[in-house]
Amino acid sequence: MEFWGLTFFLVLGFSLNATCMTINRAIPRAIEARSGWTFLGCYADNVSGRALPNGEGVPGGTNAMTNELCQSACLLAGYVIAGTEYAGECFSSTSSSFTSSSTSTKLSSSSTISSSTSSSTSPVTTSSGGVGTGKRGLAYTDGNPDGNAAYANFFVGYPKISWGYDWGYPSQGLDSYFEFVPMLWGLPSGSDPSWTAAVQTAGTKNILGFNEPDLTYSGSSNIIPAKAAAGYLTYMEPFAGGSIKIGMPNVLWNNGGSSSGGNYDSAVWTQYFLGNCTGCHFDFAAIHWYQDCDPGDGQSGAAWFQGNVTNAYETLNLPVWITEFQCYGSDAQQIAFLQQVLPWLDAQSYVGRYAYFGTFPGHTINANGTGLSDIGIAYATT
Repeated sequence: MEFWGLTFFLVLGFSLNATCMTINRAIPRAIEARSGWTFLGCYADNVSGRALPNGEGVPGGTNAMTNELCQSACLLAGYVIAGTEYAGECFSSTSSSFTSSSTSTKLSSSSTISSSTSSSTSPVTTSSGGVGTGKRGLAYTDGNPDGNAAYANFFVGYPKISWGYDWGYPSQGLDSYFEFVPMLWGLPSGSDPSWTAAVQTAGTKNILGFNEPDLTYSGSSNIIPAKAAAGYLTYMEPFAGGSIKIGMPNVLWNNGGSSSGGNYDSAVWTQYFLGNCTGCHFDFAAIHWYQDCDPGDGQSGAAWFQGNVTNAYETLNLPVWITEFQCYGSDAQQIAFLQQVLPWLDAQSYVGRYAYFGTFPGHTINANGTGLSDIGIAYATT
């Protein structure tokens, strides 16, 4: 699944009986109610002092500053208190002790951060002085006003997030805090020196191949198993045996209907692919999963997801990367789902990495494209 623009989002998902569904997002809640922040009220100021005496200005500009932008900037800088003033000023503090005087300042506090010192759930203050170390990743594109990885870079400093991919290559400016993982999205028509150059770029440690070749909708690479195997032998196998780890094709593991190869499911597509790729080397499996947060059949979406991941591992006997997954539901339902499955994923030794879908406004990025959404904060900090 993949997005190339921001005009609209159509999310296609396949359940075990191969049904499709779309997602419509509700307008986000008021900023003071966003996850991890508490509205403290309006406090007074005067010309000789600030309601946040230990704070410091965060650039934003009088025409650009919003409460949400201020909170996002303060969160990234590691502060516990954020406040906007004079319509265009943003101030922050590491202390909950402040005085009031004469000019109004609207204040919010973050329960995510308890001090300016980084911890397991708070971001660090620099964008390139370190790297993430967790399993979590970012599925992003350059579909933003700047045409780069700006949305993904909102996650810089959250140590549980360590890597990203954009369904292709190059990285479009992904911050060096993350490892960029190039993907060969579909089957090239001939020699592809640009792919070889991307893989040989310094810092490349892992590569992904073929996005949903098992599916037939317009956003999939739609490749029959035999041709996918031939493509792997040509474009992926030359890198086997070295320092670069190779992933299997990214298939929708819970697709129970027909696939690009015929009237059989994605798990069978994968077996046919492996049967045709006997000379191929794989370091990890790569799967997708989409389903309702509440399937309504007595089983929770979280349990269904965990069962699919476990089944992929037991079937393929390889470490598993879940390069796309999402449960369909409200923000609250998705956050509850993440709070249940993320600790489980981190605890499974056979789960190598995973990326929740996706790094776009209305998903893990807020509707205005100015910072993390409630879902994004839950993904980064749970």
